[in-house]
Amino acid sequence: MDYESNKSYIEMRSAGMSLASMVIGIFGVVTSCCIYPAFICGSLAIIFALISRGGEMHPNSYGKAGLILGTIGLILGFLFMLFYIMILLSDMGGTDGYMNYMEDFIEEMEEMEEWEDFDSSDPYDFL
Repeated sequence: MDYESNKSYIEMRSAGMSLASMVIGIFGVVTSCCIYPAFICGSLAIIFALISRGGEMHPNSYGKAGLILGTIGLILGFLFMLFYIMILLSDMGGTDGYMNYMEDFIEEMEEMEEWEDFDSSDPYDFL
């Protein structure tokens, strides 16, 4: 019996890359609300789908699914990023409100550092 495969090395590599593209594309769509994983996984899914073509003009079905899912993940990640920026700016009153909030936050942090240096045997001494 001859157990050798009729598939060439390029076809087997392409099948693995297209399956990886689809899996990473699914992960990119699922994590699109977290922005950064969506950009990373969506980009990798598109790259793997394009590499999986081998020398052919058209990818196989897993490669097509990975390409579509990677693109959807990138688009959703971008839309969520815009949504988060719009929410942040509307809650803070625009960029000026956000800058004022950050200045107040930094001042509060500097005040907290002064309290870290406070050393007393009585914990209620600062009251």
